[in-house]
Amino acid sequence: MEQIGEGLLEDSAMAVAPWDERLAFWISQVGSPPLTTTTCIALGVLSLPASWSTWYWMGVYILFVVVLPLLYVVWLLKQGHITDIHLKVREQRTRPLLVTVAAAFIAWGILHFGTAPRLLVALAAAMCLQTVIFLAITLRWKISFHSASAAGMAVMAWLAIGSLSIWFALSVPIIAWARVRLQRHTASQTLVGATLGGSILLTVLYMYLLI
Repeated sequence: MEQIGEGLLEDSAMAVAPWDERLAFWISQVGSPPLTTTTCIALGVLSLPASWSTWYWMGVYILFVVVLPLLYVVWLLKQGHITDIHLKVREQRTRPLLVTVAAAFIAWGILHFGTAPRLLVALAAAMCLQTVIFLAITLRWKISFHSASAAGMAVMAWLAIGSLSIWFALSVPIIAWARVRLQRHTASQTLVGATLGGSILLTVLYMYLLI
């Protein structure tokens, strides 16, 4: 209950905060990793031939890499083990990342040995690699998950819809600015997060789909 109370106090404080801080707050909510990751997956699926099977595998992937880790974070918040759902304290990120790593590998295994489209298998593999790397970094340094997820979404948009992806690309610096404005990250933490998030996804997709 103490953590929930702190969250309510933060929302109350945000109501009287400067306009740019309020804007940064809402950008962070809309650009949160669960939402940008889901958008990334949806963009990939939209580039595939439409079928019930494709949507089914998309649902399986989202269940493991988005829903289950998010539910675990919510449970940690209610139990008082973390201070907020965005995991602003670096030391509180370890357990959620461990759960995300496990969920990502389970998702990859199910998709790889099932009949899932190769693109979704590649996305699952990229999630496995990214979460392992980010877990290792997080043990010593606070990297931006928001920026990494936004960059991955922009890369997938570029591959799926071409020139129209400019709007997704613009979201990366906007989300990074919001995280810095809210003092949740430094500029370098958002830059490294975006660079790794985008490059890991692009590299894994290349290895899976083009080689």
